Amino acid sequence: MLTKALHHMKLRSKLLLLVLPLVIAPIIVVALVTGFIANQKAYLGITQTSKDDLQHMAEFTIDLLRSYDKQYQDYREQISGSLENELASQAFAALKAKIKNKRVGKTGYIYCIDRNGTLKIHPEAEGRTIIDAKDSNGNPFIREMIENKSGWIRYPWKNVGDAKPRMKIVRYEYFPTWDWIVAVGSYEDEFYKEANSIKHHIFVSTLILIGVVGFLATLLVFYISSIATNPITHMIETIRKVKRGDMQARMEVVGSDELAEMATAFNHMTNIIQRNQEMESALAQQGKMASLGVLSSGVAHEINNPLGVILGYAAYLEGKLSPEDPHYKYIHEIKRESKRCKKIVQDLLSYARTPRPTLEMTDLNELLKEIVEFAANHTDMRGVTIQSSFEANLPKVLLDGDQLRQVAINLILNAGGAMPEGGTLQVITEAGPDRTIKISFQDTGCGIPQESLEKIFEPFYTTKARGTGLGLAITRQIVEMHHGDITITSEAGKGTTVTVILPIDHEELV
Repeated sequence: MLTKALHHMKLRSKLLLLVLPLVIAPIIVVALVTGFIANQKAYLGITQTSKDDLQHMAEFTIDLLRSYDKQYQDYREQISGSLENELASQAFAALKAKIKNKRVGKTGYIYCIDRNGTLKIHPEAEGRTIIDAKDSNGNPFIREMIENKSGWIRYPWKNVGDAKPRMKIVRYEYFPTWDWIVAVGSYEDEFYKEANSIKHHIFVSTLILIGVVGFLATLLVFYISSIATNPITHMIETIRKVKRGDMQARMEVVGSDELAEMATAFNHMTNIIQRNQEMESALAQQGKMASLGVLSSGVAHEINNPLGVILGYAAYLEGKLSPEDPHYKYIHEIKRESKRCKKIVQDLLSYARTPRPTLEMTDLNELLKEIVEFAANHTDMRGVTIQSSFEANLPKVLLDGDQLRQVAINLILNAGGAMPEGGTLQVITEAGPDRTIKISFQDTGCGIPQESLEKIFEPFYTTKARGTGLGLAITRQIVEMHHGDITITSEAGKGTTVTVILPIDHEELV
């Protein structure tokens, strides 16, 4: 059952479950053993101290009796008669008061009995004969004391009002001068009270120690397990990203342990897979281009001639009819759609057989200035304001002016088509990073949906109702043939920015 549960737990939880007992169990054992030894030592020490106190109290009482006896003998030698008896009586009364008032612990006391078991000195029962007194177990402890005369005795005793008997320990000494036995007794629970208090403190301290050390050990194990499992968690996330198709995801390589070696191997494998996918995509694209080239050649030859005839007759009929003629709009529609068909054929030929650029040193700002002036008068740019911001002193670039003109016009007209109600287009040039020049086309149009951005450069993909889907594909093809890069960022309802980056280093283009 435990093994099955472990299989379903996270690695960090497994480490905590397996390591914590190994860390905390020895601490608990050491703490308990230390507490037990300390408790036993405390009990032994207090027991010995308490017994020493009882012994001292018994010796102290014997000394008092001996002093009184000596004093009494002095009275007899120096004084006789009633005065002797009076002084002896007063001294003995003082002696008894001192002994009675001497408490042992909270309820313990000193008492004296003679050989007959009569209490000679007792706080409460003085004069009573207790020779037949028995403890709670029925043992005649007084007879044992009288018989042994001196020693230790331990017996259970239940006072009036007690719920159960309490163990009492008594040290008794023989005073031969008067044939008395002096007993000093105390209940064990009273002189063990301090030991119990120490035991409680040891127990509480042990629990606190176990809790603190356990908490710190848990934090330490959790921290160490995090160090060990965080790279694995990152690896799992990266693997999931790659599984979802994100071939740009890479594992972070930290250190030189086995995990770092595995991350390096995975990254190398991912690079190989990505290169293979790119090669497959390139081969597929080349196949498409080859097929498109063959198709375009045939289409151009077979369609251009009849299209030329249709356009010729349409233009002839358009010249013969006045604009008010009801048939004029049909002729105009035939002419417009024929031109559109011819443009589609030309775009197919352009995309399939885009010539290599004819490179020459070109002032990019001057070229774009001419293009902006031309595009500003185009019918698709009605209501659109074009603003130019060209950085001064840009170096000349080796490029094909005609092809870049095709790129710029296509991007400007696309921006105009995104602003049918009017808007603003900014054309900006500036020096880019790593010896490049950046051209930006920023419009305030309707924007491009996020789901379309990834497909926007694919051939025949268009968001326009009457588009061919080849304009941006041709644009990217031209930019890449110049060893440049083109990117699009857009937000629906706020506008689109197209950025073209061209290298300045001429030798890279040759």
